[in-house]
Amino acid sequence: MMIFPDQVSILIEQISVADEITLTLRTMSPTASCPNCGTLSTRVQSRYSRTLHDLPSTGRPVDLIVHVRRFFCTKSTCAQKIFAERLPELCHPHAQRTIRLQEALSQLGLVVGGQAGARVGSQLGFSGSRDTILRLLRQSDLPEPRTPHVVGVDEWAWKRGRRYGTLLCDLQRGIPIDVLPDRSVERVSAWFKRHPSIEVVSRDRSSEFAAAASQGAPQAVQVADRWHVGKNLAEALSTVLARCRADQAKANRAKVKREESLREPPPQRAAYRSKGEEQVRLARKAEREQRYAQVLALHQQGLGAIDIAARVGMGERTIRSWLACGRYPEPKRRRRRPSLIDRYENIVLKRWDEGCRNGARLYQELRQQGYRGSQKALYRYLARLRPVGSTRRRQAAGKEEAWLAGPLERLSTGRSTWLFMRKSEDLSQEEHKELIQIRQASPEIEAAYQLVQTFLQMLRDRSGQHLEVWLQAAETSHLPEFESVAAGIRQDYAAVLAGLTLMWNNGQTEGQITRLKLIKRSMYGRAKFDLLRLRVLHRSKDAQKENAITREAHRQRQGDPATVAQTEENTLTSKHTTSLISEVA
Repeated sequence: MMIFPDQVSILIEQISVADEITLTLRTMSPTASCPNCGTLSTRVQSRYSRTLHDLPSTGRPVDLIVHVRRFFCTKSTCAQKIFAERLPELCHPHAQRTIRLQEALSQLGLVVGGQAGARVGSQLGFSGSRDTILRLLRQSDLPEPRTPHVVGVDEWAWKRGRRYGTLLCDLQRGIPIDVLPDRSVERVSAWFKRHPSIEVVSRDRSSEFAAAASQGAPQAVQVADRWHVGKNLAEALSTVLARCRADQAKANRAKVKREESLREPPPQRAAYRSKGEEQVRLARKAEREQRYAQVLALHQQGLGAIDIAARVGMGERTIRSWLACGRYPEPKRRRRRPSLIDRYENIVLKRWDEGCRNGARLYQELRQQGYRGSQKALYRYLARLRPVGSTRRRQAAGKEEAWLAGPLERLSTGRSTWLFMRKSEDLSQEEHKELIQIRQASPEIEAAYQLVQTFLQMLRDRSGQHLEVWLQAAETSHLPEFESVAAGIRQDYAAVLAGLTLMWNNGQTEGQITRLKLIKRSMYGRAKFDLLRLRVLHRSKDAQKENAITREAHRQRQGDPATVAQTEENTLTSKHTTSLISEVA
């Protein structure tokens, strides 16, 4: 017989080992306490057996058969006359599993969820379905949170664009402290009112969170997250660059069109004709000119169109059109008829652009491609090509290259914004050249670059004392986008100033939002709010210890003596925070 090491009141009577391990236990305490009145009793009424599932051993499930006694309550005024003895160290009343097995199943549910926890538990030999795990999760209690002093608040999406919740984090300890089902001002402000110890609230630029913090925690200093302020600046910069790029491209197109209108059109080469054909053409032209002179002479003699047509042997309509024109009517160029060479036009143009001007060679190449036309037809086609051998396609490409000749047009707006937002010393030599070319493209772009770099320097150094100077420069920059940014900062001036001065920001909260999304998506289909809240707020002891070490290392890298010396007993009070901001302002 053996005694449980941590259960002195239980004696092991029998051990049976087969596919599963079965232990028969018996209680050893001579007395039992009434659960209703607490009176100790020694009068045994009867005995019965309870079967409990315990943690597995060597891969085998373990069952405990416990012989439990019933006692009479000796107190006459107690409403409960008979009670069963309790085993608080082993199991809860009416439970089918031991306390340590329930805790193990709860941990599985908190870490991986109900369905996944059931699968993992079955591999480890744990007895518990997914519904059991979820039920144990709902019965578990979260540890009592410590009093928060510095809080980060941000939203998370139930369904993006439609429904949002709120996550609150303790920025000093780096853990989530509460999850709210919505982001309404009333609910968030009520939460702040229940925590009057809050001294700093870090948030994004949302007006809802600003109003909630003002109503629920008026004593707290609101800090605008630096990343969101920088994001607003980047959006304004992208708008400026896109506008300047469009203006630059429009100006380049207008310049190309003006140059083309002033440039003399290149001479067109006449169609190819043999010597005999050219003689016939000139003879017909001379005859036409002679008839035109005869028509004018008869018209000057006072004859009408009908009489002139009868004398020269031409149609009346032709005579009338000649007289109405008032000059020699040049014959219209005939429209080119379809030719056998049309199917091979792309091949001819390609070889012509490559520099091949030999008609005989081109004819042989086309014959190999299946051309069945005459060599003379090919020569006629080649005679129409311009001396430089340019085509409409090459002209269009040349125009496009002329329109997008500037560096601002060659780079995308995103690429240009990325170059503007980075430190100058972090750019490569090629990127630095691109940045200089973009800045030289327009005075507006240079002004935007100076504003962006100045503000980013304040973000990196937390030098909020220069904010007022920057706002005045932005308001007088004649850039509508940066004037809008300055107006938005004016409306939230105190929070932005605190964000550019204090060490707090919403980076930790954003990381917890990412963790919440992962948990929510892994619980798809069973992600009710109570289960989601339990899993998000659950933090293992190892994770809390790791967070504390990481947080301390980060504070030491910050190099702020006040921050390094700060502990949970010696926190930054609202009085100290307000005085620090007042000194900067």
